Amino acid sequence: MAKHTTTAAETGDSATSTITAAATEPPAPMKLLTSRQAGELLGVSPETLERWRGAGTGPAYVRLSGRYIRYQPDDLEAFIQNARRNSTAG
Repeated sequence: MAKHTTTAAETGDSATSTITAAATEPPAPMKLLTSRQAGELLGVSPETLERWRGAGTGPAYVRLSGRYIRYQPDDLEAFIQNARRNSTAG
């Protein structure tokens, strides 16, 4: 992102202004993790993730086609944060 700062001497103004050019860079590609990679991150096996998917209790996932399951890192982070507990009660 290009950034240009004009000083008071350049503009004849007593304040400094900042002009930011519009970003023309394409967005970064989305990183998708395999079940093996997601399992390593969570410390569980791909089979456990498969059981969680069937039970609807695991992290959100993306089904690219019949057998291609992927996980977004943000969804795994949200799953971890949601699982945090401060007490064994309740």
